[in-house]
Amino acid sequence: MQVVAVRDDPGDPGAPVWEGVPSETVALAPVPLDAQPNEYIRTSWASRPYGSVREVQVAATKRGETLFVRLEWTGSGAERREFTDGAGVFFPSAEAGDGPTTMGSRAAPVRLWLWRERLAVQAGLPAATDLVSRGPGVFRPSEDGAASAPVGAVSAQAGKAWTVVLSGPAGAGDRMGVAVWDGANEERAGIGAVSSAWIALDGNASQTSKKEGQ
Repeated sequence: MQVVAVRDDPGDPGAPVWEGVPSETVALAPVPLDAQPNEYIRTSWASRPYGSVREVQVAATKRGETLFVRLEWTGSGAERREFTDGAGVFFPSAEAGDGPTTMGSRAAPVRLWLWRERLAVQAGLPAATDLVSRGPGVFRPSEDGAASAPVGAVSAQAGKAWTVVLSGPAGAGDRMGVAVWDGANEERAGIGAVSSAWIALDGNASQTSKKEGQ
């Protein structure tokens, strides 16, 4: 995937700059049940379908030292009560050889930028969190998150469709995975949908601003 260097601000999902950035359709599949962290989860979800979002449109830009990843997908649109919709991108270490389907492991953790839809009572919480993932649902705050560029997210919803732009330090990695959670299906932690292959990030492309191109 081309990470297009831009001058205009890509932080908003509807920003015009995204019109000139190529996107890719990334297939998603349920996080493997046998990789879940405990027997209770494996048993309680053995007969329940999850990972209901099966594909997501992904695009990426870089502005200065910040990477922006735009995710767009269609959810169920059903009422969400206890659990909300969510999405994230995660980056493995350079030496990690495993695929993205488990969102890391204890031996090979990944850095996870996690967005969760916020209910009205959660308005004071940050839109995104910078985490370390050591497997499905084994998420902990990143130790270097405060020292590096902060992770952010801006979201927009239209009917069943979500568009989310996640942003963080451009040096997070040269490949990434994607995960999406359907809150109406009570998906959270390790119960969700994830990409089955790493998405390589190629940062050689560039784009001039619309003003310069006119």
